Amino acid sequence: MEQLLYVFSLGFSGSDATRAIILLLIGALFVTNKFPAWKVTVILLIIDQAWPYVQMLREGDGHKGVEIALRGQAMHWQDVLAGFLVRAAGFYVFIRGTFSLRRKLHNAMPDEGGGKLLPF
Repeated sequence: MEQLLYVFSLGFSGSDATRAIILLLIGALFVTNKFPAWKVTVILLIIDQAWPYVQMLREGDGHKGVEIALRGQAMHWQDVLAGFLVRAAGFYVFIRGTFSLRRKLHNAMPDEGGGKLLPF
């Protein structure tokens, strides 16, 4: 059980939870039947993984800082992969759930004939 908690904490640490929520809320708006949730998840994961390195370059760490960070991740690739898989599953579940909720809300809207959504 401790290993499972460790892997989950790698996928969703507190430092990047805000970034993930912002990406998920914006990305969930683009899901349609023609543009499925898994495609949005892949795009958001690419943005999510590139964001820290772009931020490092913006803040002036330079290419050397990014190279050091990437080498550090390569040395611990098992932890990085486990965290990535947990994060990918979490992203997909959130985006799919948001799309389902949005579809249910749109189906609950009243018809053009003047029907009411609420009984009162």
